[in-house]
Amino acid sequence: MAEYPLRPYMPRGPSAIFASIPARVGLLGNPSDNYHGRCISALVRNWRAIARLYPHDNRWDLSVSVDLDDEDGTLEFNSMQALADVTESDGAEGELLGGSGMRRIALGCLVRFQHECVESGFCPAAGGYRLEVSTDIPRQVGLAGSSAIETAITRALLTHHGLGTSLPPHAIADLVLGVETEVLSMGGGLQDRLPQAYNQMLYMDFRKDLMEGRGWGEYTQMDPSSLPPMWLAYGDVGMPSGEILSQVSSRWEGREDEMTAIIEQLADIALLGKNAIETGDSAGFSSLMDRNFDLRTELYGEELLGKSFEMVNLARSMGSSAKQPGSGGAIIGVIPDDAFIERAGPAFEEHGWSLVALEV
Repeated sequence: MAEYPLRPYMPRGPSAIFASIPARVGLLGNPSDNYHGRCISALVRNWRAIARLYPHDNRWDLSVSVDLDDEDGTLEFNSMQALADVTESDGAEGELLGGSGMRRIALGCLVRFQHECVESGFCPAAGGYRLEVSTDIPRQVGLAGSSAIETAITRALLTHHGLGTSLPPHAIADLVLGVETEVLSMGGGLQDRLPQAYNQMLYMDFRKDLMEGRGWGEYTQMDPSSLPPMWLAYGDVGMPSGEILSQVSSRWEGREDEMTAIIEQLADIALLGKNAIETGDSAGFSSLMDRNFDLRTELYGEELLGKSFEMVNLARSMGSSAKQPGSGGAIIGVIPDDAFIERAGPAFEEHGWSLVALEV
């Protein structure tokens, strides 16, 4: 039988591919996810990242152009392979993958997909395209804004390459995590992108036997309508989460007794919180949020928590529970009464923070 060279996969279908991924808030258990713990995280619809992919009319045009809403110009590449080659030679701190803007996140995602999905043979090559990426998720405040961008791009690429929804959500989350850990040399929490990949509020168990055995944990979908009304306050751009998470990783590796005990308590809080949410125990849920933050303070120290520590105390002084939704400059809590938003908004504004009611 004659052998013919493989041609790029040329899907027929819509001229544009659209993927929209909301922000994420860690409700309970964080940051035990990196240490075989348990967490509960929910999606919030106040903010989202959007990827729009437009395949070229000429199916044999392999060029790729990328438009980002935080850059004026368009990034142009002859092909995905050309982009992968350039970034590999430049490294994570090169011109394309360095810096702190959306460029490194978007291009890192494209490179990761090229290596792990196309070059590996998992999916066929496809024609070129124009990619537009935008987001209104506040940066570096603990809302998983980077993983929202990466998940949106990955979803669009899977559709463009003819895979659609064939990849299980936990595998998409792993692919996205690898953008940060493998391509960009950043730290990242395991729970950040899982609710975004599943498009669900999740209770996540990262116990050791599962993570070291099959490679992913046990993820249970939860009903966000069971949550009490919640608020979120956030400030300016905070510290990248990887910098904060790296502060305690060495302590875990050394199995420091104090840290191990705190992680176990954080994991237990998520388990107790699951029951409180499912039974409608708002008071119990609020109390667990406070305890979660107190344990986090013991783990990291007040100085590393920065402005968030002060803002949590401000919220508590006005009658609300409060904790961080991730590693950054934001805090969340349960709305204690109908007048809280009106009462607390001006108080947070005095510190340069914005307060909103969450849409979960």
